[in-house]
Order: sequence, then structure tokens, then C-alpha cells
Amino acid sequence: MKKLFHSILSKNRNRRNLAVATALWLLRQIRDVEEDEMCRHKDMLDKLPGSAAEHEYAVIENEYFDCGHALDALEYVIENLNLEYCAGRF
Repeated sequence: MKKLFHSILSKNRNRRNLAVATALWLLRQIRDVEEDEMCRHKDMLDKLPGSAAEHEYAVIENEYFDCGHALDALEYVIENLNLEYCAGRF
């Protein structure tokens, strides 16, 4: 499979540009989902009653922070692909 994709992508730059554009689109979709999940977890934390178990709060808080870390990584990758590879072509 790797050899097939390598062969297809090595033929011309337009195919590579299309592959990068597709990857960027997918990464942006994942970024949007992570943002939505982060907001959802933030809302859950805000609505949690004061009598909620510490464990329950910690689980939601960990999910919130995991989304934040994923979001940071995705933003970094998207920005660098746009700047370094695409140079504004997409």
C-alpha cells in the first residue's frame, strides 16, 4: 500500500497538493470536533453540582484537558502545513 501511494504521489506536485489539502481538511474537521468536545466538557464542569464526587469531577476535567492538548497539537500541525508546505495555495 505504501509503495502504491508513493508511486501515485511521486508522479506530480498537483497530486501531492491534493493529498495535503485533503489531510488539512480532515485535520480541521478533527480540530472542530475537539473544540466542540472541549466546550461540552467545560459546560459539564460548570453545571456539576458542588456535591458531585471528586472522582466524577476529575474524570470530566481530564477529558477537558485531553481535548485541550489535542487541540494545541492539531493547531500546530495545521498551521505548519499551511505555512511550510502549502504557502497559501489552498
